[in-house]
Amino acid sequence: MKPQNILLAKGGGIKLCDFGFARAMSTNTMVLTSIKGTPLYMSPELVEERPYDHTADLWSVGCILYELAVGTPPFYTTSIFQLVNLILKDPVRWPPTISPCFKNFLQGLLTKDPRQRLSWPDLLYHPFIAGRVTIITEPAGPDLGTPFTSRLPPELQVLKDQQAHLLAPKGNRSRILRQACKHMAEEAKQKQKHQNTGPALEQEDRTVNVVSGMTPLPRLRAAPQEPGLLAGVMASEMKSSWTELGAGEAPPAPRENQHTQDGEQTFPGPRPEAAGQPTTDVVDLENEELDSDDEWRHLLEASKPTPIQLKAPLTLLCNPDFCQRIQSQLQEAGGQILKGKLEGASHILPALRVLSSLLSSCSDSVPLYSFCREAGLPGLLLSLFRHSQESSSIQQQCWYGTFSRDLMAVIQAYFACTFNLERSQTDDSLPVFQEAASLFLDMLGKLLSQPDDSRQTLRRDSVMCFTVLCEAMDGNSCTISKAFYSSLLTTQRAVLDGLLHGLTTPQPPLHTPPGAPQVSQPLREQGEDLPGAISSALAAICIAPLGLPGCWEAKEQISRHLADQLTEDNNQLRPSLVSGLQHPILCLHLLKVLYSCCHVSEHLCRLLGQEPLALESLLMLVQGKVKVVDWEESTEVTLYLLSLLVLRLQDLPPGMQELGSEIAALFTRSHVVSLVSAAACLLGQLGQQGVTFDLQPVEWIPATTHALSAPAEVRLTPPDGCGFYDGLLILLLQLLTQQGKASLIWDVVSSEMWTVLWHRFFMALRLPKEVSTQEEELSLSSPRRSSSEPDWMLISPQGVAALLSVAVVTFTQEPQLCLSHLSQRGSSLMSTLKHLLSPSFLQQLGHAPHGSEFLPVVVLSVCQLLCFPFALDVDADLLVGILADLTDSEVTAYLLQVCCYHLPLSQVELPISLLTHLALRDLTCLNQFVNTVAASPRTIVSFLSVALLGDQPLLTSDLLSLLAHTARVLSPSHLSFIQELLAGSDESYRPLRSLLGHPDNSVRARTYGLLGHLLQHSVALRGALQSQAGLLNLLLLGLGDKDPAVRRSASFAVGNTAYQAGPLGPALAAAVPSMTQLLGDPQAGIRRNAVSALGNLGPEGLGEELLQYEVPQRLLEMACRDPQPDVKEAALIALRSLRQEPSIHQVLVSLGASEKLALLSLGNQLLPHSSPRPASAKHCRKLIHLLRPTHST
Repeated sequence: MKPQNILLAKGGGIKLCDFGFARAMSTNTMVLTSIKGTPLYMSPELVEERPYDHTADLWSVGCILYELAVGTPPFYTTSIFQLVNLILKDPVRWPPTISPCFKNFLQGLLTKDPRQRLSWPDLLYHPFIAGRVTIITEPAGPDLGTPFTSRLPPELQVLKDQQAHLLAPKGNRSRILRQACKHMAEEAKQKQKHQNTGPALEQEDRTVNVVSGMTPLPRLRAAPQEPGLLAGVMASEMKSSWTELGAGEAPPAPRENQHTQDGEQTFPGPRPEAAGQPTTDVVDLENEELDSDDEWRHLLEASKPTPIQLKAPLTLLCNPDFCQRIQSQLQEAGGQILKGKLEGASHILPALRVLSSLLSSCSDSVPLYSFCREAGLPGLLLSLFRHSQESSSIQQQCWYGTFSRDLMAVIQAYFACTFNLERSQTDDSLPVFQEAASLFLDMLGKLLSQPDDSRQTLRRDSVMCFTVLCEAMDGNSCTISKAFYSSLLTTQRAVLDGLLHGLTTPQPPLHTPPGAPQVSQPLREQGEDLPGAISSALAAICIAPLGLPGCWEAKEQISRHLADQLTEDNNQLRPSLVSGLQHPILCLHLLKVLYSCCHVSEHLCRLLGQEPLALESLLMLVQGKVKVVDWEESTEVTLYLLSLLVLRLQDLPPGMQELGSEIAALFTRSHVVSLVSAAACLLGQLGQQGVTFDLQPVEWIPATTHALSAPAEVRLTPPDGCGFYDGLLILLLQLLTQQGKASLIWDVVSSEMWTVLWHRFFMALRLPKEVSTQEEELSLSSPRRSSSEPDWMLISPQGVAALLSVAVVTFTQEPQLCLSHLSQRGSSLMSTLKHLLSPSFLQQLGHAPHGSEFLPVVVLSVCQLLCFPFALDVDADLLVGILADLTDSEVTAYLLQVCCYHLPLSQVELPISLLTHLALRDLTCLNQFVNTVAASPRTIVSFLSVALLGDQPLLTSDLLSLLAHTARVLSPSHLSFIQELLAGSDESYRPLRSLLGHPDNSVRARTYGLLGHLLQHSVALRGALQSQAGLLNLLLLGLGDKDPAVRRSASFAVGNTAYQAGPLGPALAAAVPSMTQLLGDPQAGIRRNAVSALGNLGPEGLGEELLQYEVPQRLLEMACRDPQPDVKEAALIALRSLRQEPSIHQVLVSLGASEKLALLSLGNQLLPHSSPRPASAKHCRKLIHLLRPTHST
């Protein structure tokens, strides 16, 4: 068992593979001895090659569960020797956060003795998994032994023990260790055979036995006053390595013919192949020649550590004698080289190779930079390079080529060191790096500008070093990288010109023409390597690296400079680049150069679109007709370049019409995700230009699923700043909107692709995972952090908009599917939609490239999706769950903030409509709305004021409904902002006047409704009706409006105004005629409001006016004869209120109100007992009682 053999399906299902162990077991075999496992997950009995059974897999399960919880296997090291020792002897280290139950479970599985290990059937009843594992019982066949979920019967247990005894190994040495020692010995033998360049006879005389597989650490010749300093350090390092392996002592002294108990040789004797591999105990450099080749070769071996000598380079770096030795070697030998002496070259070459190895192998930047600084690097190296370039006598030496190659290798290794990066800088490493880079560019510019063709190898190596320097610059801050790349256009222009000149200079032919003199193979390779290095360097200075935006601006300037040259007439650069597109080595780099230049030059796009050779080469690359070194990446860049041409030209270059089927085949059949993504990008562009291609759902749905589920290997930024998945999403949208594809939507949503799509999007946005309280308690990881910046390289703002459009198209045709996804609390879809409205995401989206352009589209698409449940006939419980989910995430507050801060007024209608729906349905949402206003009153009130007075009637109506509901439900303390909205900044109530006179009926009706609710509480508004000229007339004007909804709301508002009107009472006399007229309105709601309003006017001293218009008579008639019970009830309540006025009381008595009401009451009593009594019956009896003579005073 190992993680690689556990397959996890997208739905959570688990499949196991690689059943080598299961195939080896039979009904007669209950133990095995052959090794079938991975060392990290091997049980102790496997490591020791003792017989094992299924409990070995239970050990592996314990290792895997431990790794899932902690992050590493329980026993982890890079040395096979140390790993075996840990598995056999070391206890497991438990993190403090692990739960006791889980720890006990793992302790049972990770018991070293297999007989005591937690196994079947006890495993099933452990509290950690008890009740969570379902055992499928099957009838045992004649060939099926006892299942592992039950104990072995006694007779089978005896048979198993006998087999284990017979199969037990006779030796005590693990085969794993024997194989490891053998492999390392063979590597050492091969290395010795290739590197042993010293006097062979002298080395063969040294008969030295070496521990198998050990690469010995050398001892430098120490200074006379400290004879054993460095040798002691090396010996101590060797001893510590053995101590860590568990040997407990230094490696045994070698002796001949030593064997293990099983007869295999552990420490082999002297062999010709192994000669010259001295240990630190037997090699004495004191008596050898100073700076011998052997000594530096041994140092070179030490700087390339084997797995059990990982500290060797670090030991050398920290040794001051070694540092001084390197510095003196470089200075002394360098001086001899400058004099043209062979002896200097022979002494400096080994030192250069040791330096190159050390710089490449040590990853600890602090001691590495300290060593470089003490050794005088890189100053000594660059000084040697400069002086050797200025001396023609040195360049004529036979050893110059080797010297310059090794010197350039060390400079390149220095530039690649991590201390040159700002995030890993040490002391003054960055300024030193920048100065070294400037010096190197000076020398490179001079080298490339020389007309001499005899130094192509040095040019190639120097240009390759320049490429590494560019990669180091890319990883630094904008200031550093911008200064470097900008210098290529100014002070270091010679470097750029030299690279471009080298690309246009004819090289030796790749194939010798018939009859021509044969070109030697080394010369042929040299002729090919230099253009390859130059094209690679040009790509390095043009292509913007992924995730490192600091250098993008400066690289764009270089790309623009190259594009200008590529578009010049009579310039040979463009023909050279185009002709190189079919070169197997140059193709990829030149494609990248063209791609970056086309990004910044539409003119170049047009020229390429009109150049037959360029288009032919690009089409042949897509069709696989050009043999290139890296076909996959070359094809990917070609597809993106073609997409960019179509995007820029908004037309199809010649020949691309017939390319649709081939790109479609590449999209559906390739297993390389980056190729599938690039093909989808081009197909999307072709589809927008009207190209048809036959893509069947049975092909493209699995292809899309694979592309979304497999790890994204982004190697190149897609065209125009698109994301890696943008093209795929745009293509998906095109496929779903094709005519005659009604069943396609269901196929897509019911497939695995739909789940994978939203999960991938969820991950790309880097949303925080919502976990339950129980999961938080069991989690061993660190606390969750706030959401980080979305990965715009995977899905750009345009891609987000495309994905949401896919969802809208899908749910528009299958709305019930929308409900099933939105009702799943915590689902990827719902979590994503809520997050897309959050202020943090919208701020990130606004700062992303082209983000502000697509922000309105994203917001409106999310709102459209969230509106689906309110537009459908939804089960009440389902809607409650969706509302609770949206409420918990404070979507109401998000919507209001979106409208205030991110959307233009013309696009806020849909978000406000959704906000209103939420607030009207849920009190918590309404409180969130009010609290958000209170948090930023000035900004939000200003927005609401502008929206209310705008030219969008639906928006104004929704806002008035929201404000009216706020006034109706919440306490008066929350309503001050509404008063401010209606009064305006100058308190002239211009906004209210405008709304009351609005041409739209709905706006007027809802304005009157808002006033009706406010007038129940607002003293200020009542005072305004009295003090503001014409405002009360506007209110009363609504009573005669042609629209019934307006009349109903106006009568409601006037009725609430009349209630406890106070000083405003006399002014309301003007309302009596209109109100009396409304008593005959065909709508019951209007009649009820009019009745209530007239009842409220009685106590305000308007009895004469009411009598003048025969209001008591009308009300009495309605109380007795109106067909609507609620109108009758309102009339009776109004009569009770008006009766308090003596003159009205007398009128009612004179009208025989008591007798008429008695008949009404009698009618109520005659109703069947099963029928409920009307609410008006109580008021009727009470009014009859009040109209008796005793109450007539």
